[in-house]
Amino acid sequence: MALCYKSLFWWLSISLIVVCCMFPSNTMGSEPSGGIEVGADNQVNPDSKTLSPSQNKLAALADILDSMVLLQKELELKKKELKNAETEEKKQRITDEMNEIITRLDSRENEFKTIAVGIQPQGDISKPLKIVDLKEEIQEIFRPFIEELKDITSHPREIEKLRKEIAFYEKHLAAVQQGISNTSVLIKEASDNKVKKRLAEIEKQLHEKEKDVQRHITQSQYQLDQKIESKKSIVKVLQGAGDDFFKTRGINLLLSVVAFFVVFIMFRFFYWWIFRSRRANSAKERSFYSRLFEVIYHVFTFFLAVSASLLLLYNFGDWMLLSVAMIFLIGVAWTTKNGFAMFWEQAKFILNIGTVRDGERLIYDGVPWKVVSLNLLTTLENPELAGGVRRLPLQALMGLQSRPFVNDELWFPTRKNDYVVLADGSFGRVIMQSPEMVNLEVLGGCVKTYPCSSFLDQNPINLSMNSFGIGVTFGIDYDHQADITRDIPAKIYKTVSEEIVKREYGEHLLDLLVEFKEAAASSLDILIFVKFAGPAAEFYYMIGRAVQSIVVDACNKNGWGIPFTQITVHNAQSAIENPCNNFHAADHNLGNPDK
Repeated sequence: MALCYKSLFWWLSISLIVVCCMFPSNTMGSEPSGGIEVGADNQVNPDSKTLSPSQNKLAALADILDSMVLLQKELELKKKELKNAETEEKKQRITDEMNEIITRLDSRENEFKTIAVGIQPQGDISKPLKIVDLKEEIQEIFRPFIEELKDITSHPREIEKLRKEIAFYEKHLAAVQQGISNTSVLIKEASDNKVKKRLAEIEKQLHEKEKDVQRHITQSQYQLDQKIESKKSIVKVLQGAGDDFFKTRGINLLLSVVAFFVVFIMFRFFYWWIFRSRRANSAKERSFYSRLFEVIYHVFTFFLAVSASLLLLYNFGDWMLLSVAMIFLIGVAWTTKNGFAMFWEQAKFILNIGTVRDGERLIYDGVPWKVVSLNLLTTLENPELAGGVRRLPLQALMGLQSRPFVNDELWFPTRKNDYVVLADGSFGRVIMQSPEMVNLEVLGGCVKTYPCSSFLDQNPINLSMNSFGIGVTFGIDYDHQADITRDIPAKIYKTVSEEIVKREYGEHLLDLLVEFKEAAASSLDILIFVKFAGPAAEFYYMIGRAVQSIVVDACNKNGWGIPFTQITVHNAQSAIENPCNNFHAADHNLGNPDK
């Protein structure tokens, strides 16, 4: 056992080294989606690789300052535009743009401080720590996946948005034009100069509003036309998405899957190398702790393989695939929650504390089996069946029960070439028996097939296993009543014993019994019982006929009469008068035809 754990330690060490080698620090052009945004004003000098770390830091700080200067100039321009803005909508749009520029300036300021100081800024120390919101954290984890879906559907959503905007502005334009028309009518009808002047001002505002709305419609229509012209067919979109996927995420996904299977197969090979070889060299039954260690090992193998796959995606910075993998794992965990009881029962089977245990006997599909190996893939064996090995998942054993067995228990009632008699009257030789069916060669050479469980339901009598006996009842006439108990049985015994050994199966005769059986209704019955060894089973019916013929020959030789059944017809009137007496008289008349 010490050797086993030592091998496990070295194997784990080698596995971790291999896994680490699979996770290079610089991957194939992949960038973490959460990295610092680098624009055209923030490109790194290609010659910076030849500079010292301090010079690289100073160069990066200079680039950030240049970017901040450009952003400050852009902010000043936006302030001027805000002063000259005429409509509220334009002012709101410029204000939003200014807020975005201010946010970018703050981000550049934080970047400058982080690079200069060498540590992340901790913010205001007077503020309390932020309480972790689980909902926000989950949204943050799955945000890359949602953003990726939004990017994929961005083009059709933008087209739909523009169409809705155009419909909205057209509806608004119609209302404005209706207002202009109404105002014009009122101006013509007004006589008061003050009212007419105010209506003229309103009409002027409505005309400006009309121009503004028409401008919005024209701009949105132009954008819509551009979007529709640039719209690709679904085939090209899928082809482009596929090309992009396999150039970036496809490679990451492939490597992640390879990492999973490499780690999983590697540890499975180690399991086979250590445990299987150890089990082959040991005749002892596996202990509970050995089985417990195997269960933990299987769980650890799966966990390590999944971890290797996720770590590879994390190292590549592919947060979208990492989010998909997390969603998949959460779905698997949620599914297994409902089947926990089943998994627990299977774990008990592997630990050999369930209703089916290793090395015991169980009935599966109506056939007895020996549990050779109880594991994730259980092996059952029946040595009496051709191809008598079955490999079943643990789930197939749920609800079954096994029991200990003794060495002389039969695993099947027959063997190949055994002769059997079935409950349906069939007699024949077993030419094949497998876990699925039993083929029986019956009289005439034709083959009768039974499903294995149906064959056992026929309660087969195996004539070939040990020995078998045939009993023949033969009737002698009541005229020989004086000799029926001694002389006649002795003569029949002598005749049968002399004649039966002359037959081809005579050498297998084990015992012969000839005795007076009973005084029957119409005859005195003699019982002839012959016992043969199993090799004579193929002559089962022939032996019965031979005994009958030998006894008939003995009767002819000794002048013994063979009676026949007599039926007496009685008077109906007398039967009505005394039915009991007539019944007994009829019974005695059936005993001897001469009486």
